[in-house]
Amino acid sequence: MRILTTAIVCALGALLGSAVAQLGPDMKLEDAGFVMRPANTAEQLAHIKRVPPRRFVARTKSGKRYYVYADPELCKCVFVGDGVALEAYRDMRKRLQQPDTVPGSGVAPQAELVEDMDGDLSNLIDDGNILDYSF
Repeated sequence: MRILTTAIVCALGALLGSAVAQLGPDMKLEDAGFVMRPANTAEQLAHIKRVPPRRFVARTKSGKRYYVYADPELCKCVFVGDGVALEAYRDMRKRLQQPDTVPGSGVAPQAELVEDMDGDLSNLIDDGNILDYSF
């Protein structure tokens, strides 16, 4: 019985550890000025899943550039922010000590900037969409 309890506690600890490793970057995104939008409907989650996960995707709308960071697995949410938020996030990450600079995936998100959003996906983003920066 004691071995089973120990195994369960270790498994839960490993799961919690990986979740916390991803939550760190998510909280830093909000601290930098990104706005977190949870996917509350199946349609919103479908839109989030069209964006490359845990990578910055740039989009230009009405002549203004903004960035989307989607996390369809853990938080089922998207973070949207402008260039100021992206720079604040990069600056914040530079100041952190090494253990905090690499998320659980082993890839630094700020190094994963996709230059521009796919045109087909960009056409699907109407005003008020979860991926739209203007609402």
